[in-house]
Formats: sequence, structure tokens, C-alpha cells
Amino acid sequence: MSRKTLMFVLALVMAILGLFKTEFGLQLDAAGLVGGITLLLTYVFFEAKLDIQRIREQKGKWSDPKFWVSFILAIVTALNANLGWHIPVEIVSAVAFSIVTALFKLFKIQSSID
Repeated sequence: MSRKTLMFVLALVMAILGLFKTEFGLQLDAAGLVGGITLLLTYVFFEAKLDIQRIREQKGKWSDPKFWVSFILAIVTALNANLGWHIPVEIVSAVAFSIVTALFKLFKIQSSID
């Protein structure tokens, strides 16, 4: 688990606790909670900014078929119901997951051969 993921999950948990504090019987200070979430998300966004800078330095980043297939499948999965296909989201997600997983395995094998 990356540090960004850990920080994001912590911020998400804090936000959920803040949202449902009365249901859980918690006495949370709203200002402290918002401040904590803000700090955690600030860390996540600045780390993401560094990641974006690293991506800019990569050669051929826009020609990676894994990226484009994942990008298109994410859009198709999100728009499935709106396109009138009415395919259950579980099936669309499972097929998309399988295709992307296969692509990553295929390209890992090819890059180890090269």
C-alpha cells in the first residue's frame, strides 16, 4: 500500500466518521476534523503532482495500449446504462478487469523478453 493510498484512506475514514458522528455516538470537533482531512488531502495532492511530473518525463506514455484500453473501458463502464445497453455493471466491470489484467500480464511478459 502506497503512502498516498494510506493517507487517502485515512482522510476518507475521517470524513465518514465526521458524516456519521451522531450515529456512532462520537464527539468529534468539526474544525479539527476538517483540518485533519485538509492536511491529509494536501499531502495526497502534492504527491500526485510529483507523480504527474514523473509521467511527463516518460517516453511513449500516450502510446501505451494498456492506458488507452483502461481509459476506454472506464468510460464504457461508467456510461453503460446511459448508452442503453443495460448490461449489468458487474459483468461490464468483470470483463474490463479481466482485459486490463491480461494486458498487464502480456506486456510484463513481453518486456521481460526484450
